[in-house]
Amino acid sequence: MKTPLTVLLMWLTISMGQAQDFDTLKIMSYNLLYYGETTSFCTGSNNPIAQKDVFLKVIMDRAKPDILVVNEMGASNVYVSRILEKALNVDGQTEYEAASIKNNGFSDLVNGIFYRGDKLELLSHKSVKEANNGSNLVRVVDIAQFYYRDVNLTAESDTVFIYVLAAHLKAGDSSSDRADRDIATEAVMDRLLDDYPPGYYMFCGDFNMQSSNEDAYQNLAAASNGLYRFYDPINQSGTWHNSASFAEHHTQSTRQSQTNGGCFSGGGMDDRFDLILASGQVIQDTGDVSYIDGSYRAFGQDGNHFNNAINDGANNSVPSTVLAALYELSDHLPVQMNFKVRLQESLPVDTTDTTGDSTTYIPFVAKPQGRIWTQNSRLRVDCFSPSGGEINIYSLDGSLSQSIAVAHGYNELETTVIKTGLYIVRLSTY
Repeated sequence: MKTPLTVLLMWLTISMGQAQDFDTLKIMSYNLLYYGETTSFCTGSNNPIAQKDVFLKVIMDRAKPDILVVNEMGASNVYVSRILEKALNVDGQTEYEAASIKNNGFSDLVNGIFYRGDKLELLSHKSVKEANNGSNLVRVVDIAQFYYRDVNLTAESDTVFIYVLAAHLKAGDSSSDRADRDIATEAVMDRLLDDYPPGYYMFCGDFNMQSSNEDAYQNLAAASNGLYRFYDPINQSGTWHNSASFAEHHTQSTRQSQTNGGCFSGGGMDDRFDLILASGQVIQDTGDVSYIDGSYRAFGQDGNHFNNAINDGANNSVPSTVLAALYELSDHLPVQMNFKVRLQESLPVDTTDTTGDSTTYIPFVAKPQGRIWTQNSRLRVDCFSPSGGEINIYSLDGSLSQSIAVAHGYNELETTVIKTGLYIVRLSTY
């Protein structure tokens, strides 16, 4: 059996008087400081995972993110399951799910991506492992593709796709460290340009940058193709390191001096390492996914602890129990922001049968079969069916111009045999 997905180019007229409904989602990014990973300086004694679970649960109970990206997690799916069981799906909650880890085969630390399965479904999860010259990146960068589970979604309505990137870039401020970060973000941007359509992207993680002038940051913020450019939701460019001007945005370190046998870094709050950047399509509020102005913040940061520990004196940004958990769990603060997703219009359904009785139906969320777009004069298809499918290209008079088989995953198709014009592209999946 084939399930069709038809893509049309059309003009839409929208009544400006019609109210639009939105759902609000929260995304959070957090460096967990060697969660599940033991080193010579971070051990089971000075960084015990059982205590980290307790602190993480306190933080998650308060923050309640819909998407959680974590860095510095041990390279095993055991720790993915542990976070789900100990910190997210607790006290009767069952909605959280997670992507499996991606790794380059030699890193002891990976990213984790967790999400509410009742609101989002993971369609694909890939990673960037190599620089453009073929060398290995220090750590992989994850690219997860979701679609929003709108209860009004039907086979005829538009699916809202959301892309989440997770990165833990090389630490340090040597020229070599900066070069490693540069080649990582360069490779990510080239992957997006080659394999992904423009859209709603959020790039999260521990970027380890001291300034927005760094090449690695400029690869994202000044990309030559504006459709793929990333923006800082709070527009705070400059040299973040050790600058009181950025005090309310600093995320590291939660403590003034090095503690726990050298496991937790010191220095006080003086670095903006942790970021969430978003594509222009999100920031500019022009479509189905939009940043909610004023929602971006470093969680637990009150702006009054420059070069000091977050719990030195008063800090009323979060309850005292949450502040204590933030201090004890990691030397980083998490960052968060909210975004809204436009809901499809709910169409009335006649539920009266021939006997006059009425029945209430619960709408189901239709799973999209793929995504189609054009880029650099080539047709790109992301087919979600494991069995693949077929692309049929029709002219507007209904005649078939070309049929092309597609495999599961990303496909790049030649259409040079077709004359320039307007066509209907239909993906049928098996």
